[in-house]
Amino acid sequence: MYRMVFLDIDGTILNTREEMDEKLITAIGELQQRGILVGLATGRSFDASIIYGEKFGCSMYVTYNGGYVIHNKKVIHDVKIPAALAYELCRKTDELKGTYIHFADRQSVSNHPPRGIEYLLPNAKKADIDHTNRDAHRLVVYLNADDRAALQTDISGAAVFDEGDRLEVFSTKSKWSGILPLITELGILPEEVVTIGNGTNDIGMLSSAGLGIAMRNSPDCVKESADWVTEDNDNHGVVLALNKVFNLNNDLVSR
Repeated sequence: MYRMVFLDIDGTILNTREEMDEKLITAIGELQQRGILVGLATGRSFDASIIYGEKFGCSMYVTYNGGYVIHNKKVIHDVKIPAALAYELCRKTDELKGTYIHFADRQSVSNHPPRGIEYLLPNAKKADIDHTNRDAHRLVVYLNADDRAALQTDISGAAVFDEGDRLEVFSTKSKWSGILPLITELGILPEEVVTIGNGTNDIGMLSSAGLGIAMRNSPDCVKESADWVTEDNDNHGVVLALNKVFNLNNDLVSR
């Protein structure tokens, strides 16, 4: 019996227009009425996650790729990138004329703060390199491809993902490292958990949960780590998956 569901945000509950499926909100509401818990698991910050979690009354957030976990507004798991590594990566990025964003807790600083990018909330404040000499939950580094590849060789003791225009650096490679302490606190076993995602940083939670479901818009390596594949994020993939697993009493999507 499955007792909890963790959903990724970008490319999973959000479609390619960065919109959340309204039918999903109804489906989640039905799960919650049955006593099934639903949380978000994402590389985003808490501030960039709660804007969607509030739509369905979410109280469980596994953010910063598992490094920062909040349950009922209480931090229950907190792991950061060491200050020395954070500072060095930001310093080198600045020397290479790139843009760094340093996230710690619910604050962020940058040498060239970008604006209007939702997944980068909270908006970064302009700050010089000395302000990056502190532990970080997440580093976002914008550089050209050659410089990104070179900088990756300097990263050890942290997880790095190349997103095509930037590097995303976290304290941990797997969201499961944040999910595990949360479900332990709740008395839920791994085999009682369903996870749904689409990115390479979802592989850990897809392969470790009782049931891991990949979106059809996932890379092949993500699909291979999952138990099965649902439709893509433009075709109600998450709603279809939840209908299939929990036999929801609705006709939101028919296939």
